[in-house]
Amino acid sequence: MSFILKLFQKKSKPVNLTICGLDKAGKTTFVNYLVHGEFRETTPTMGINRKSISFPKLDLHIFDMGGQEDFRPIWSDINEKSNALIYVVDSTDYLRFEETKRIFLDILRSQIDNEIPVLILLNKTDLPDHMERIQFTRDFGLLEDEISHTWAVFDTSAKTGEGVVESITWFLQMLGE
Repeated sequence: MSFILKLFQKKSKPVNLTICGLDKAGKTTFVNYLVHGEFRETTPTMGINRKSISFPKLDLHIFDMGGQEDFRPIWSDINEKSNALIYVVDSTDYLRFEETKRIFLDILRSQIDNEIPVLILLNKTDLPDHMERIQFTRDFGLLEDEISHTWAVFDTSAKTGEGVVESITWFLQMLGE
């Protein structure tokens, strides 16, 4: 009888998800909000943090990558094995906008497969003087022909929870959940 039960048990699909972005963009804060459902203080990620979240049909294995320049060379090894990518941008960091754009485009061109869905979080929208999503989408080059990935941009605040549920819902739909 146990053989028959095993046949009909729901199997969860494992998905490796990487979260990249410059340091201080809010990657770990976003992951913590997903895991705990609320804001939690964080410390800078040194290397890679790994968390897992189980959904009914999906086991998400999240690789939260440290965004400091010293850690970026290890991103490619993890990204190449990834099934999905979340890229987090600090919507108030105008000084490093070109740097984060260059890094993002490099990831798309050389580190992940074209079939991988990409969620871009325009984070910290709870703060004054944040970049508007329309301007960001245009200036970040997302409307260019060279980007062939399925992507979406969501305004988020990993501190208040704004946009977290909507963005992860879109992502889970793209992953087949």
